[in-house]
Amino acid sequence: MTIRVDIQPSGQAFNLEAGQSILDGALAEGLMLKHSCREGTCGSCKGRVVEGRVEHGETSLEVLSEAERAAGLALFCRATAASDLVIEAPEVTELRGISIQQLAARVAGIDKISDDVAIVRLMLPPGTTFNYYPGQFVQVLLKDGSRRSYSMATRAAEDNHLEWHVRRVPGGVFSTHVFEALKPKAMLRLEGPFGSFFLREGSGPLIFLATGTGFAPIKALLEQLREQGSRRPVYLYWGGRRREDLYRHDELLALEAELPWLRYTPVLSRPTGDCDWQGATGHVQQQVLKDFADLRDFEVYACGSPAMIDSARRALIERLGLAESRFHADAFV
Repeated sequence: MTIRVDIQPSGQAFNLEAGQSILDGALAEGLMLKHSCREGTCGSCKGRVVEGRVEHGETSLEVLSEAERAAGLALFCRATAASDLVIEAPEVTELRGISIQQLAARVAGIDKISDDVAIVRLMLPPGTTFNYYPGQFVQVLLKDGSRRSYSMATRAAEDNHLEWHVRRVPGGVFSTHVFEALKPKAMLRLEGPFGSFFLREGSGPLIFLATGTGFAPIKALLEQLREQGSRRPVYLYWGGRRREDLYRHDELLALEAELPWLRYTPVLSRPTGDCDWQGATGHVQQQVLKDFADLRDFEVYACGSPAMIDSARRALIERLGLAESRFHADAFV
C-alpha cells in the first residue's frame, strides 16, 4: 500500500511504502527533511503531524514525550504512517545531484594522531560518483546489522577519497575496531549521504562551534567557504578537554593567518599544567557568551556532544537573541 504525505508550507508531496519511515520516504524521493542521527536519539527530525495517524515505533519518551505525542509531534526518522498524512516541515531541501546509495569503500590509510583520535581515509570504487553537501555524514554498516555514523571531513570526495575523524569511545564497537584491528585495504560497507548539517545561503556572519571530532564537518564547511571565495565573517570556536584534543590546532592557526574572514578561538575545559595553555578556558558556548552581546544577525553551526549543543542552543537563543531557525546542529550520539 502506498501512502501520500503532503508537506506544509512548501506544498511538496511524496509517497511512502508500508513500514517506511517518513524521513526515509522523503529521502528516497529526493526531499531532505531536517535530520541528524536517523536513530531516534537526537530529536533533530522532530516535526508536527497536522493530519493523519502515525505509529511512533521504538521512540524513547526522553526524546519524544507523551505530551509531545498528544500534541501531534513525531520523530520523522522513526514514525511510520497509518494513513495519508499532512506534516509540517518548515525546511525542505531538494537533493539535486545527490542520491543516497550503498557502496563499498577500501581503507586507504589510518593515521592515529593522538591516543584517541584517528584520521581514516577511504577509497571509493573507480568510477563512483558520490556527491554530498559539505557537513553531511555516511553510515558504516557493521556485520551485526548495526550502524555507526561519521561525517565527511572534506568538502568533496577528493580523488574519490573520503576522510573521517574517529574518536575512540570506551566500549565503542567500531571505534575500538579502528584502533585495534582495522588495517589498510580492508573493505567497509557504507550508506549515505545523510544529514541536514550544511551551509544555508546567506551573507551574514557565522559562528561555528565544535567539540572534539565534531570539528570534522566544520572543516568541510570551512573548505567550502574557502573554495567559494566567501567573505562571510566566520568565528570558529573549537573546544576540548586537553590540548591534544585540538588535533588540527596548528593548521587552523595557519588558516586563520591566511583567511582575513576567519577568527579561530580554541577553548580547553581541563588544560593540564604541562601544556602552558594561555588561551580561553571553559566551554565553547560560554566563550561565545563572553565575546558577543547580540547574535540577531548571525547563523550558528554547532557540532559535537549533545550536552554542548543543548546548552549552546538555549544560551544563544535566550540570552543573545539568536533566531531559533538560525541554529543548525549535528549532535554526535
